[in-house]
Amino acid sequence: PGDTLFLTKPLGIGVLSTAQKKKIVSHSDHKLAVDQMCALNSIGVKLSALKGINAVTDVTGFGLAGHLLEVCKGSKVSAEIYFDKLPLLPNILKYIENDCVPGGAVRNFESYGRYLGELSEIEKSIICDPQTSGGLLVSVSKDGLQDLQDLMRQNNLDLKPIGEILDESTKKKTITLK
Repeated sequence: PGDTLFLTKPLGIGVLSTAQKKKIVSHSDHKLAVDQMCALNSIGVKLSALKGINAVTDVTGFGLAGHLLEVCKGSKVSAEIYFDKLPLLPNILKYIENDCVPGGAVRNFESYGRYLGELSEIEKSIICDPQTSGGLLVSVSKDGLQDLQDLMRQNNLDLKPIGEILDESTKKKTITLK
């Protein structure tokens, strides 16, 4: 409890992949998705050496919510996600509005949605979106924040907090959105 959450890549790969399958993705959005999927999570090695890093997991097929849920359940904590702070690939909302929500996002929510707070359809589509080569979800204590920020600057990553870890007893649901 008290840790701050960060995400090293934007969300939306599943949505863009679905838009590509429907042949409505723009060339630039498709290229951005491919470039992101090809980008390695090599920063993870450096993260693991920092003090105050309490959890690092890649966000893949189970989406942000599914992977955060595993961290919470394993650590007996809950989490709050700052939905408006989540990094998103460009035009994701436009594609969601055009019914480019992957079936995997729907199945993910059906699998673990009971552990989540109340969500709009857009919120579900984003936090349950299955990622291919998604970013790293990082949980860092207050005493490790400065080292994390220094490392991110050294590696040209501009990360903003996306949430926090809370005591398990503070929430009725394991993951809530703010």
